[in-house]
Amino acid sequence: MAIKISFKSKLILSYAFVISVSFGFMAFFLDKNLEENSLHNIQASLVAQANLIENQITAESIKKEDFASLDILVKLLGPKTKCRITVINKKGAVLSDSEKPKQEILSMENHINRQEVRIALTGDIGIDTRYSPTLKIDMLYVAIPLKDKSEITGVLRLALPLESVQKTLLAIRKIVFIGLIFALGLAFLLGSVVAGNVIRPINRMTQISRKFSEGDFSRRIIQIPKDEIGELADTLNKMAQDIEDKIKEVKTQNQKLAAIFNSMIEGVIVVDKKGRVISINPTTEKIFGVSKKDVEGKVFLEVIRNNDIPEVINAVLRKGQGASAELALMYPVNKIFEVNATPIFDDNEVTGCLVVIHDITEIRKLETIRSDFIANVSHELKTPLTSIKGFIETLLEGALDDKENSRDFLAIIQEHAERLNNLVNDLLSLSHLESKEITLEKKDISLRQLAEGVILGFKSQLRKKGVEIKDELPASLLIKADKNRIEQVFTNLIDNAVKFNKEKGLVRIYSQDVDGKIKIVVEDSGIGIPEKDISRIFERFYRVDKARSRELGGTGLGLSIVKHIVELHNGSVGVESSEGFGSKFWIVLPRP
Repeated sequence: MAIKISFKSKLILSYAFVISVSFGFMAFFLDKNLEENSLHNIQASLVAQANLIENQITAESIKKEDFASLDILVKLLGPKTKCRITVINKKGAVLSDSEKPKQEILSMENHINRQEVRIALTGDIGIDTRYSPTLKIDMLYVAIPLKDKSEITGVLRLALPLESVQKTLLAIRKIVFIGLIFALGLAFLLGSVVAGNVIRPINRMTQISRKFSEGDFSRRIIQIPKDEIGELADTLNKMAQDIEDKIKEVKTQNQKLAAIFNSMIEGVIVVDKKGRVISINPTTEKIFGVSKKDVEGKVFLEVIRNNDIPEVINAVLRKGQGASAELALMYPVNKIFEVNATPIFDDNEVTGCLVVIHDITEIRKLETIRSDFIANVSHELKTPLTSIKGFIETLLEGALDDKENSRDFLAIIQEHAERLNNLVNDLLSLSHLESKEITLEKKDISLRQLAEGVILGFKSQLRKKGVEIKDELPASLLIKADKNRIEQVFTNLIDNAVKFNKEKGLVRIYSQDVDGKIKIVVEDSGIGIPEKDISRIFERFYRVDKARSRELGGTGLGLSIVKHIVELHNGSVGVESSEGFGSKFWIVLPRP
């Protein structure tokens, strides 16, 4: 539910926002400027100190690596400069350090890769700022080259902690923060006063406007200051007067159509005696994809380019009698409508026609589906029942005593009974899925493990046909779904991939990432699907090769079950196939 924020709160918050942003920018630039100036001054000071110390270091002591004399020098000057002094030869080895004992110098890490040292060895002044893991603070490093005439013999580096700079910046930040709090308090106070003066007249206008919305236009807004709000009040008062004057006129015009438009949920079209559209309701707009403002005043055929409905309208206008018709339109929409047209009379003269359009497409479609379903079920049941009946009659007529053939007859009867059982089970499963009353028990599932479990059940079929199956799903691929239902999906898809595959064929199961969702593909090298059949492959009882499908024991419901299960998981299904070159059945499921 959306949170309602009053105008007063918005005004106060706007003051606070402006002040906060202003202080924020000021504090940001002030902080940056102070930090940059402080660092620049410290760098200049360190460079000056380094130049002074450089004069006290002889080139001979660097070349001969005189640890003793250099150690005495840096430990003497370190406390005076309040810096860490390090002398490094041109190979990066540390010769002395003001904060390290002489015995630890030799074990110190080579400094040749330090940025400031690398720059100094090129002849320039090296400067770098980085975090010191030892001291747990940012350090500023300045390094200058040590030269013997034009030859660089080593590097003198000075390091200084930036703790003092950070303390100064922290103090400034505190001052800015205190100023911000004070300014915000002032903003809340000022905003409350200003908002109060603005809101009081607005509240009075709101109260009167509520009366307007209830149909009482006799009220007027008074005691409003002569400013923009006063102009708004005057406008509202004038509007109330104008509305009050026009209500009678509007009521008279609405009485003709109010009963029709308020009671009809079907598409309603009103035309005049010349066939021009006077009005249409939103249902008509939705059915034909037109807009009311674009059709009013135009001839019906200009608006909806179809001859069937105008013929009904013209017959009503001509005869002055109602007419009904069931029309199957192909354009502008492919639907079936029941059209009822009634003439509109004024002083016993036909002045127009009222057309009521009822969309019965779904009703007719359901009737067709029901008819097809009954026919398909009857056909699917009749074949095995006829066979079972025939073999039973044969057994009863004496074949039961023929032990050599009776077992074969019973095996065939068992096979057809199993087929009937599979058909009934699939019908019950499909009916359960279509009822939308199923409750999914969703949990995290490893698709690879689930696929491997399903593949094990097809071991004998794979060996019999010599089909190789590759499970290329990542081990880490997880989805949140009903395990039993998704297992049924994999079973049906893999079953089809094996049944309709070629001898020594291949089945691949892999995944792809599509728009943040998981796409699982079951690809086979089988007989493929003709292009004309692809759009209907997920329909109930639809088979590409009916004879072969029945021979392989299929019920024609497997893919329909797959589609319903995937859609229950907010997913989608599809197929890509080329006849003779195999098929790719895929499902798309949301990520957990």
